[in-house]
Amino acid sequence: MPHYTEFGAEARKIMFQRNIKLKDVAEEIGVSVTYVSEILKGTREGKKQKPLIAKLLGMESGVRK
Repeated sequence: MPHYTEFGAEARKIMFQRNIKLKDVAEEIGVSVTYVSEILKGTREGKKQKPLIAKLLGMESGVRK
């Protein structure tokens, strides 16, 4: 399993529970699947996209690293 940041692991958990695919998140926020994946793994910062991902997934914890 890929190594995710704390934010990424929480996002993937929610996505798994709700059957949301990376493709769905990418389309919703207007970026590529690769970019979303890199944000979740921490190889890209995604300053503008992280809050969008958190809001889309209803993450209570908000944006953290």
